[in-house]
Amino acid sequence: MDVSGVNAPSGGSVSRVPDPVGERCKKLFMDYITEEKIDVRELLQPERNTLSISLKDLESFNQHFSAQISEDYYRLYPFLCSGLKEVVLRSAGKAGSSLLAQAKEFFISLNQVDSITKIRELNSIKIGSLARISGQVVRTHPIHPELVSGTFICLDCSSEVPDVAQQFKYTLPAICSNPVCNNRTRFSLSVEKSQFVDFQKVRIQEIQSELPRGCIPRSLEIILRAEAVESTQPGDRCDFTGTLIVVPDVGSMSIPGVTRADPSSRGRNDDEGLRGLKSLGVRDLHYRLSFLACSVQSSGAEGFTDVHNNPTQGGDEELTPK
Repeated sequence: MDVSGVNAPSGGSVSRVPDPVGERCKKLFMDYITEEKIDVRELLQPERNTLSISLKDLESFNQHFSAQISEDYYRLYPFLCSGLKEVVLRSAGKAGSSLLAQAKEFFISLNQVDSITKIRELNSIKIGSLARISGQVVRTHPIHPELVSGTFICLDCSSEVPDVAQQFKYTLPAICSNPVCNNRTRFSLSVEKSQFVDFQKVRIQEIQSELPRGCIPRSLEIILRAEAVESTQPGDRCDFTGTLIVVPDVGSMSIPGVTRADPSSRGRNDDEGLRGLKSLGVRDLHYRLSFLACSVQSSGAEGFTDVHNNPTQGGDEELTPK
């Protein structure tokens, strides 16, 4: 969560810690879009918000930059999206287009990742790094709007706390932005000033040909956002490019025996620091592995065609439900 501008209980200001590596990668990505003359004006259309980028082209542009993205993908992805938004705003000529671009969130879809990681090879070492996995879709969930950045109103002093990043659950501000207000729990979401994106969950399992003899197929939950949603159906065999992440299992927090935080105890000690995950308790934390995908490709399709960017191309015979 971005805690820039949030005030500590002692009265001092907690400044945002800069990430020089992320800022440098953001600048390199903006230079790449400019030098390669990639047309980003199509993202100004209301239904578009995702730019497809080839990892091989990034490697040809700057090999170290490409390797840095592959290693620290989850850390650098927000900087790449921020750089893309700046380029789009720069290319928006009309005032109306500029206002539309400012109100939108933009995303990157990486493709043409050479190596494929098997589902049973995914472990905690690969969390946050770029990976490409293959599997058969066994279940798809309906599309829902996901809150990605919230603006909250303090119910005690009516102060506004903007740009609160969500941590795969409904995340409140750590503390009110008003230096004389110590509210930590009483906030209201301002829907009009918050950012939402299309969100869908997909469950895949190992392909029969990759399954070791005598083993049960393992399954994995895939998280799709933006234009990647509704790009696959049960029975499809697809490649997913993204990263392995750890998300809180919100459903398990309500089961008996799980310690919950006591909201009435917050704010009793004025000298306590900022603390995250305050709604999860301290003894029992439930997490699970998921795969956050930025690109969906039909397995075996020539040229690694993006399903959601090219709905009429690529491997219809591979996507026939069994």
